[in-house]
Amino acid sequence: MAERVTIIGAGITGLTSALALLEAGCQVRIIDPEPPGSGTSAANGGQLSWAFVAPLAEPGVLPQLPGWLTHADSPIRWVPRLDPALPAWGLAFLRACTRQRARATTTALLELAALGKPQLDDWRTRLGLDFDWRANGKLVVYRDAGALEKARRQAAFQRELGVEQEILDRGALLEREPGLERHRNSLVGAVWTPGEEVGDCAKFCRGVASHLENHGVSIERRRITRLESEAGRLTAWHFSDGERQQRAANETLIVAAGLASRALLAPLGIRLPLYPLKGYSLTVDLDADERLFDTSVTDAARKVVYARLGSGSNGGRLRIAGIADLDGWQARPRASRVEMLKRQASEFLPDQASRIQATDAWTGLRPATPDGRPRLGPTDIDGLWINTGHGALGWTLAPGSALATAQALSKRDIQALTKFRLSATG
Repeated sequence: MAERVTIIGAGITGLTSALALLEAGCQVRIIDPEPPGSGTSAANGGQLSWAFVAPLAEPGVLPQLPGWLTHADSPIRWVPRLDPALPAWGLAFLRACTRQRARATTTALLELAALGKPQLDDWRTRLGLDFDWRANGKLVVYRDAGALEKARRQAAFQRELGVEQEILDRGALLEREPGLERHRNSLVGAVWTPGEEVGDCAKFCRGVASHLENHGVSIERRRITRLESEAGRLTAWHFSDGERQQRAANETLIVAAGLASRALLAPLGIRLPLYPLKGYSLTVDLDADERLFDTSVTDAARKVVYARLGSGSNGGRLRIAGIADLDGWQARPRASRVEMLKRQASEFLPDQASRIQATDAWTGLRPATPDGRPRLGPTDIDGLWINTGHGALGWTLAPGSALATAQALSKRDIQALTKFRLSATG
C-alpha cells in the first residue's frame, strides 16, 4: 500500500514537498485555507540564490545591532515590542553569531541548495513548467571597499565548498553589466556568481498545483486548527468547521505552513524556533525594448535585489525586493518602509522612477529560525513531520528540502535531514 501523506500548507515548501512525494509513489493531499502560492510565496525577490545562503546570524552583525534598533533607514530593523516570543528567539540568534556556527550553517545550506537546483531544473524541463525562469547570473554590488573585502573572504571560503564566484573590480563590473555605468562613482566592485537564476515563485506554485491536481492530488481549501496526539502518536486533526479527522494507519502529516506551523505544534509540546522576518517588494511593468540589467543585481549596502521576470512583447516585470524587519506578526506594511524602498529603487533606477509606486507594495512574513537553518523531518510524535523555517530562502531551499523529505519518508532514511532536525538544532 502506498504511503499516505497529508501536507498542511500550499506555499512553495508544501507544494514542492507534495510533488517530490507524489513522484516517490506516495498518495498525497494538501490542506490550506488560501490559494496555492498566495502567502509568503506570492511576490518574493524572485532570486534563486543557490550560492548566497549565508545566514543572517554571523559575527559581523553584532556591531550593527544598535543601528538596527535606532536607524529608520536601516535595511534590517529590530522593532522593540512586548512579544514573549522575541527574547528567546533573539538570544538564540545572538548565540548563533559565531564564526564556527555561521560557517557550519553556510555549509549545510549550500548542500541543501545543491540538492535542490538540479531537481528544480528537472521539474522545469520535464513537466514543462513556465515560471519566467532565467539563468542570468547575479551581481552583488558593493559601495564600500571594506564590505567588498569581507565578501572576498566569504567567497574564498565558499570556493573551498565548490561554489563558483568571482570578485570583480569596478572596471570588470561595468564590463560585465554596462547597465550600471551611471553608478560608476559609487560602486567599488562586485561578487559575480554565474550559476544564479531567477523565477516567479508564485507562478511556479500555480503551475505545480495544476500538475498535482491533474495527477490525483487533492488541494483542499480548509483550515486545520488543532492536532491531536496520544501516547506519543499523532491520532487526529480538527478543522475550523468542527470536523475531526482520524489519522489513517499508514498516514504521515507534514506541517509546512510557514509561521502558522509554530502555533499549530505548540500545544503538542513542539517548540519551533520561528519568528517572522518581514520583507517588502515592489513590481514594475517593463516595456519590451526597455534597456535594463542583463543580470540579477543586488545592492549589498541597502540589501535590495533587482530581478527581471519574464520577457517577450510586454517586456516582463522588474521585481524590487528588500528589507528584513523583526516587526511582529502582522503582515501589513509600514508606510515608512515602503517609501524607503521606493526611494532607494528610484535612485538606483532613475529611468524607471516614475513607475515605481508605493501602491504596488507587497509584504510577506518569512518564517525565520535564529541560526538560519530550516527545520525538517520527523518530530518526536510518531506520524508528524515538519518542513518549515526557511526564512528569506524559501524559494531557493524548497526543492532541496522537498527532495530530502521525500527520500527520507519513502526510504525511511533520515540521514539527509540530520543537519536540519528539530532535535539536533533546537
